[in-house]
Amino acid sequence: MKHNWIPDHRPARAWLCLLLTLLLAGCAATSVVPRQYSGPSQVQSWKLSLVTASGQAEDSLLVIQPEAQNATRWIQTNPLGAPLARLSLHDGRWSTDGFLPPNPRARQLFEAIIAAQTPRTQWPAAYPDTVVTTSTEGGRATYIFSRQGRLLWSIRLPATTAVPGTSQPPSTHIVLPDHSQWQLTPLSTRP
Repeated sequence: MKHNWIPDHRPARAWLCLLLTLLLAGCAATSVVPRQYSGPSQVQSWKLSLVTASGQAEDSLLVIQPEAQNATRWIQTNPLGAPLARLSLHDGRWSTDGFLPPNPRARQLFEAIIAAQTPRTQWPAAYPDTVVTTSTEGGRATYIFSRQGRLLWSIRLPATTAVPGTSQPPSTHIVLPDHSQWQLTPLSTRP
């Protein structure tokens, strides 16, 4: 016989299970940074272009700034200088820098940029738990990074030889799992 004054614990258990599931899902979204990453020795500036479905490009600026104790600061701004993402990387861990909300897509893009800057010969040692497969289209190789069957990103590195008749700097093409396509082009550091 059930008494009306005895509370039913089933809804509380359901909420507790949901909370525990969300907590474990958050833990599963770990960073994919090389084991031995040392940031750049000097400030690097890059033009980032998000290629939209209509083929247009939304440009932004990325500055990678070395910090003390082998940390790096990654700042992405729109063309007017307003920050889109500000993250710091220290000892393989990302942290937000300032009052901007967390930006998981920017973090994933920055991790793909780190992979693109890492020499290909070092990928097996730098990413031991990651499978890198190669796909060739149009004579250029695309490197697809995945972990435990989940796509991390794909990278098409710039051609190693200059294309005759072009004055554009070489760019790296990155595709994230959300199908966003990015062009990464170095900016001149000369005044």
